[in-house]
Amino acid sequence: MSEYVFRNVSQIGEREYQVVIDGQELAEIWRDGVITYNPEIQRGTKVKRGKDNSQVEVAVYSKANVKKIYTSMLSGQYFTDMITLNVLEDGNEKIELDDEGNLNVNGEINISDGQHRIRALAMILESNDKENTAFDLTELKFPVKITNYDVQTAQQQFHQFSQGLKISSSRAEYFNQTGLANIIVRELMKGSDLAGRVEVVRNSIPKKDEKHIVTFATLVNAIQLVYEDVGTRVQAIELAKYLSEFFNELINLIPELHNYEKRAQSKETSLIGENFMFYGYVAISKVLREKENWKEYLPLVNELDLSKGAKQWYGDVIKRGKGKGYTIVNNNESRKTFANKIEKMFKKLLNEKTA
Repeated sequence: MSEYVFRNVSQIGEREYQVVIDGQELAEIWRDGVITYNPEIQRGTKVKRGKDNSQVEVAVYSKANVKKIYTSMLSGQYFTDMITLNVLEDGNEKIELDDEGNLNVNGEINISDGQHRIRALAMILESNDKENTAFDLTELKFPVKITNYDVQTAQQQFHQFSQGLKISSSRAEYFNQTGLANIIVRELMKGSDLAGRVEVVRNSIPKKDEKHIVTFATLVNAIQLVYEDVGTRVQAIELAKYLSEFFNELINLIPELHNYEKRAQSKETSLIGENFMFYGYVAISKVLREKENWKEYLPLVNELDLSKGAKQWYGDVIKRGKGKGYTIVNNNESRKTFANKIEKMFKKLLNEKTA
């Protein structure tokens, strides 16, 4: 919780205010922790290893972009633009605009849009303090929008910002609160064994990531591809309930989905533990959905030929990588091809089982 007074503020909406703040003040309140980075309404966090091999979660941002803005500001070639702050609506915050235009805030103040600019301002402030530079930050005047939104609304606001930003599709989709497939995946992240296993920042799963098995964007895309028209919000929640049970059974059934060592080893030759495989898993879920005793047939997954060297995948889904390795072709066409082939292969096994 921070206490701060913004001066000469105008109210522009029920929960929106506007003010002009110079670069010196913005840099100082960032340095002093008045403004904070909230990963839930921004780009998320990533794990960084310390010198003692410990793992620390750090904010996601581009150091290169910060340096470019820093250089542009020092050269006098930077054009100031709007920064957005959000006073988090959590029931404990207090916001009061008095008759003199002072906005008295007591609450968590997060940066919603402008993280790189504020970091660049903080770099100049630090450089000035060390007497490496003597740049007058008060010359930079920023229009600042101050909002008072809850996490969900602030995420939707960032989703709007992100349309023009270079952020991963997983992060952009994570902030989309209205898409039915997004709602389904959020339900899976809360109410199934996928909780804690869905990557919401990157579009891929790094080799050394022991925690995540699928990205948010992959799950959303797979559900949209396979189920096409989910229907209504009520129908989406019903589908989420089924998929929660489906993935609980699947994760328990396939060691690669709950054991990092097995997953890392299998990825050398098999698709079974790959992020891309979830296009196939969702396709299988649709095949089994109408069967009352579907759990009985789920183990047929282990009879699928998911070898990366198998002929049915070569060219459309798999290509030879450097050396003797394999590369997954991940585009709209390859996803459709893969989901369709997995569906046909699984249906054949199912028909043989029930014949």
